[in-house]
Amino acid sequence: MKETLADIKSKLQSGDYGNEEHVRLSLVARVLQKLDWNIWDPTEVNAEFIVVPNEDKTRVDLALFNRPTLPSVFIEIKAVGQMQGRLQDVERQVRDYNRNNTALFSVITDGREWRFYYSQTAGEFSQKCFESFNLEDDNIEDVERSLMTFLKKSEIANDNARREAETYLQLNQKQRAMEDCLPEARRLLHEPPFPSLPEALANLVREKSFTVTHEEAVEFIRTAVDRRPPTLVTPGEPDITRRDDTPPRRDSAVRALNPDNPENLFHTKITEAHFAGTSVSNWRELIDCAMKAALKNGIPFATLSGVANVKESNPRDQSFHQIEGTHLWLQGMDSNQAWKRSLALARKIRVDLKVVFFWRDKPEAAHPGAEGSLEWSPAR
Repeated sequence: MKETLADIKSKLQSGDYGNEEHVRLSLVARVLQKLDWNIWDPTEVNAEFIVVPNEDKTRVDLALFNRPTLPSVFIEIKAVGQMQGRLQDVERQVRDYNRNNTALFSVITDGREWRFYYSQTAGEFSQKCFESFNLEDDNIEDVERSLMTFLKKSEIANDNARREAETYLQLNQKQRAMEDCLPEARRLLHEPPFPSLPEALANLVREKSFTVTHEEAVEFIRTAVDRRPPTLVTPGEPDITRRDDTPPRRDSAVRALNPDNPENLFHTKITEAHFAGTSVSNWRELIDCAMKAALKNGIPFATLSGVANVKESNPRDQSFHQIEGTHLWLQGMDSNQAWKRSLALARKIRVDLKVVFFWRDKPEAAHPGAEGSLEWSPAR
């Protein structure tokens, strides 16, 4: 499976999947075959499955059947990049598939982004998402583990996948509460009675009716950058969780960098960032937020296009993505360029910009394992 995922990742990076059918046939079906689904048997892997034959002929891209007539998984497939800015619409579409003929799981993917939903639990559909990953950006071992846990045919058949999904959902509820409270907990560090970060986090989460021990709070803070449930390691199996994504301990020195001349930001991961008061979690979200804020503040398109390679309509180029909530399409860029361009926009509209990050524990990183910060304010 690792070799297959590595090859798919390479093809994603090269832009080889040019349309939705490429994603369905050459990517998703290839993954399903590795997960022991018979993609050549339409009673098991049913393409264009009609959910309710006697009604509106609504079709699911792929439906997986572990048992005859009872769908186990619905998979809705989009072309690469076509989930950007459309997730709510696609979720409503998949929610409707499950109204009269509910599958155990629903999956939404554009080949790069994968989102798993436990269809049979209560609540709003968006809150049923228990797992997500980016096949191009995330660690291949993590991607493999998620696919093997929730989409392998035998794991669905023996009900292990369902049990794990329920566990993940329960963990996600508490995690969402901790994630929501973490920015406020960081702010409280600077106010009397000056609590520790784990203490502040535990107290805030307790107000949301979740019990969090000191040890849980410490572990969440240490691994919060991953934004996913803790890995469940079977006794006797090696722990293959990511090593290079572990952020530094909070007592480590933070390098305050010159915003106009920062050190190399390759192999960095954001732990906390704000642009004009809006929180973001990665470099792409940072530049997207900056572009969106500049547009809202009346910066003309000609000026925006002078800051970055941005288009007013879909350029039909896989290296571009749509900035959610706007008509703009922005070409991807590395972390160094994302910072430089975000800083330029912050100066143009005179808003605060702050990023806290760490260098991954890799020899190519400027300071493996260290934490850094970049900050600019119009008051400076």
